[in-house]
Amino acid sequence: MEVYPEGCELVWRRAFPGLAEHSRSAREFVAFLLSDLPALDDAVLVTGEFVANALRHTASAQLGGQFLVEVRRRSDSATIALMDQGGPKEPTIPDLDDMSECGRGLYTVQALANELTWSGGHASRTFTATFKDGSR
Repeated sequence: MEVYPEGCELVWRRAFPGLAEHSRSAREFVAFLLSDLPALDDAVLVTGEFVANALRHTASAQLGGQFLVEVRRRSDSATIALMDQGGPKEPTIPDLDDMSECGRGLYTVQALANELTWSGGHASRTFTATFKDGSR
């Protein structure tokens, strides 16, 4: 792992068109920036879940829509945030049963990340997942 000066936080942001073919680019963006993160595979999978949710449930998937991915790296953790263009329904993490065919996106994120939060409303939401180095 690279050595980060005390208190240093590196931050990158990139906007993507709200099209399914840009999901891969978003995952590659995160993979490149967090290549030293022990939980890299989890971080990339979480990015994919965030993008899928934005394209399925928000205005980001409408004509001209977009989503923004922000990556923050510190010496002991990393944070991935996705900002979408909002939607009519409040996000939830439902109770699942063995027969559920959908609704596992945020459930999966919650299981993989050390912390999952979201904020915002109908016009825009931000979903954030934090990964601590070396622990879950």
